[in-house]
Amino acid sequence: MDAFPRRSRSSSAAGDTTTLTVLSPLQVQDLFSARLDEICAAFDEWGFPLVVAGQLGDAAPNSYPKYYQLPLIDPQFGTTIGLEVQKSILARAEVGPGDHVHVTGMLRARQYRGQVALRFDVVAVELHDPGQQRAERVERSVLDVLRGLPCAFHPYPARPDARLLLIHSAASSALVAEDFLQALGGAWRPERVRSLPTAMNDPGRLAEAIRTCREDIIVLIRGGGDVSDFVVFESPMVMEALAVCPAHRVLGLGHTANRTLAERVVDHAATTPADAGHYIRRMSGQIWQEQEEARAQQEEMAALRESAALNIVPERTPGGTRLRNGLILLATGVALGLLLTRLL
Repeated sequence: MDAFPRRSRSSSAAGDTTTLTVLSPLQVQDLFSARLDEICAAFDEWGFPLVVAGQLGDAAPNSYPKYYQLPLIDPQFGTTIGLEVQKSILARAEVGPGDHVHVTGMLRARQYRGQVALRFDVVAVELHDPGQQRAERVERSVLDVLRGLPCAFHPYPARPDARLLLIHSAASSALVAEDFLQALGGAWRPERVRSLPTAMNDPGRLAEAIRTCREDIIVLIRGGGDVSDFVVFESPMVMEALAVCPAHRVLGLGHTANRTLAERVVDHAATTPADAGHYIRRMSGQIWQEQEEARAQQEEMAALRESAALNIVPERTPGGTRLRNGLILLATGVALGLLLTRLL
């Protein structure tokens, strides 16, 4: 016999004789699920696609072998809808997480555990603004490179005979290098400076030139120009080469207004090539002065030690002399004692 027997009864509230069936909780859940399935199936009759703009998020870790499940985010309000898109569609569109896209697809609904969830089947994806998106990708990649670079500071070498590598443009006139060398001064003999002309618009060649540095100081200089002329100094290859270079790193690029991300990975960023030369000259002068002061102090200490050794002569009395003097004193004492005895 059922715990909840089914029975019928008539409703007399309005003369209604409709028979009501008594259901179990499981039957109620099944009925509700069936109606939800009907609601979800109605979305399959949606006959036209929608185009939705947003920013792609990261794919869910449990995505299917051929499909990605990933969010499309409204950058303004933060609202998110779930996308189901074939991996081949994303590959053809060359898009990824963080890109702003236009997604074309069909609105669907899915019933799961008594709840209806929105589903958007994607049939096409394209970048919202391809030019801007590529620029943002480059910016993101550069920032990722900067975050991964070592941030060690390399102090100016405390050696009076330090050697210097000067990297300058191979295409420009010699005036830029001449300005630097003139500001550097004559204290730096030519054999201590290695000049390396390099293509300043080629990040690969510039990075290779930096990697050849075996000197104590490396200096990169170039004259002024358009903003596009300095993009090479924000190349990941160039910044990585500068970051791992063991020398003291100095930049002297363009004019005061020319700034680059490479300044974040060097030890000193001068405003012009001539200013870079003045910096090296000033630091070298400080090192030379410190060396001279240390040498003067050493010479003064040596002179003091020598003077002390000459002026302090220890008293040395031979052992025989001391014995003779003692016997004389003893004899004198005995004689005085006898004399006093007779007198008294």
